[in-house]
Amino acid sequence: MPEFCFHPDPIDAGTASPAEKPTTALPVSVVILTLNEADNLPGVLDSCAWCDDIAVLDSGSIDGTVELAEARGVKVYHHAFESFGKQRNWAIENIPLKHDWVFHLDADEHFTDALVDEVGRRIAQASDEVAGFPVPHKLMLHDRWLRRAGGYPVYQMRLFHKKRMRFIDHGHGQREAPDTVTEKLVEPYLHFAFSKGLEPWLAKHNRYARLEAQEMTSGGGLEFRLGDLFSGQAIQRRRAIKALAYRMPFRPKLRWWMVVLLQRGLLDGRSGLTYATMMSTYEQMIDLHLRDLRAPAPGTAAGK
Repeated sequence: MPEFCFHPDPIDAGTASPAEKPTTALPVSVVILTLNEADNLPGVLDSCAWCDDIAVLDSGSIDGTVELAEARGVKVYHHAFESFGKQRNWAIENIPLKHDWVFHLDADEHFTDALVDEVGRRIAQASDEVAGFPVPHKLMLHDRWLRRAGGYPVYQMRLFHKKRMRFIDHGHGQREAPDTVTEKLVEPYLHFAFSKGLEPWLAKHNRYARLEAQEMTSGGGLEFRLGDLFSGQAIQRRRAIKALAYRMPFRPKLRWWMVVLLQRGLLDGRSGLTYATMMSTYEQMIDLHLRDLRAPAPGTAAGK
């Protein structure tokens, strides 16, 4: 079947054109986390043209990422990567940023003009209690927005006040510390998660799967409260669904059908079906790591 048959309506990917630098820069610093991101770095830096304080936090690049950033006049700091939560906290506590409000990006993510405009408005209106703003992202595959397959909107804590925000690790990612006062942004950033191709994505998600499996075996990923499924907070509902999914048999197959049918990923065409297969593969990786972690140690009675 031709791909266009899956698209009853065109989807605007929201391409990020570099924002012109305003006469008075927004009081927001940008921190970009990098590891061998020479191919991605020019694009993300172009989308930060509006910002007067950009820092790259590198965790050991050997592909010219550091040299490229320095050639663009960007400050570069170095810290070995332990986890996303620890890396973001290290940036808060050790990089001498110009502004109290900070936006964290990964190198495969871009600002849009609309997002920059909203950031300026919301921080100007924020009360002293607000520690940060979870931000949605548009997940892009082959320049196509996975509007449905990607479960849009999915939020990440990216814009925050450096004196009021700290992160905790959760699975392969991070969350804001408990009891943190937040308000959500509406405008998304663009996430080109597959910009380096399929092989790096699989390698990265193999590492993520190991972390997810470790959290599940430690009990951290199994906390589930039925009432959270019906919460008025989208983030809380999503976390409850994820905790419930940990308990489900045949997760890889269920994940494929969930993306294709429940999330209507079929309407995203071939890109949506490709993404469903990739996420099913990711669930299989988690299962394989779970079996490995739960296997008896060599030399034990059960292992003889």
